[in-house]
Amino acid sequence: MLAQAFGKLRILSGLEGSRKEVSYYIHKQGCHTTSKFLTICRKLCSNYIQHQCWKCGSEIQNSSLFCSLCSTLQKPDESMTYFDILHIKQGFEVEDEDLTTKYRQLQNVLHPDRFSVKNAEERKISEQYSALVNKAYSTLHQPLARGLYILHLHGINLHEDTRETDPQFLAEIMETNEELAEAQHPHDVRRLENANKSVMDKLTKDVAKAFRAGDIDAAKQVLLKMKYYSSIAARIKDLKQKAGIE
Repeated sequence: MLAQAFGKLRILSGLEGSRKEVSYYIHKQGCHTTSKFLTICRKLCSNYIQHQCWKCGSEIQNSSLFCSLCSTLQKPDESMTYFDILHIKQGFEVEDEDLTTKYRQLQNVLHPDRFSVKNAEERKISEQYSALVNKAYSTLHQPLARGLYILHLHGINLHEDTRETDPQFLAEIMETNEELAEAQHPHDVRRLENANKSVMDKLTKDVAKAFRAGDIDAAKQVLLKMKYYSSIAARIKDLKQKAGIE
């Protein structure tokens, strides 16, 4: 199936290279499955395909925010990933400071207030683009959400009803939840919070290692565990707010 798609990829992306060259490029990117191939397709096409400005019709690169001829804000390209939108290299390990800086720069440019005197269509685009940038940032800023999104890009989705089956792990989660339910004093809540944070920090390192090694299955298993501990963190936060614990 992958081999049959190479020819179509060259046509869509406008690549000048031979089928062998395209095949080598895709293999080098770690493409061994159809879902991964589709991700590489989107990346290649986004690099080479030119689009027309929706207002004046001039050709522009899809990564351009504004038309170079009429300076009109362009519509978000549906093929772009959250990493593309924020101009961040795709991967689990990201620099928080770099991510935040690029997010703020984009929001400064795209904020709807800057388009208050533009026509209705461009105002609508600015609102859509600004919301998309917010979504991209909130997803990539959190390790769990970022990991789940990378799985999604690989064609894997951990649905709400996906459950861990390891009895020992489930027993540990149950015990932690019981301790949390019985916590009577602020220091007990803080102790559980610190313990949960330590586990999350370790799991974050584990999933980073798995993604770095290209072991998607291992990353999936770690992220599934992180979902449980994330739920505990949410319970702790809620408990602290209700009890007035700082």
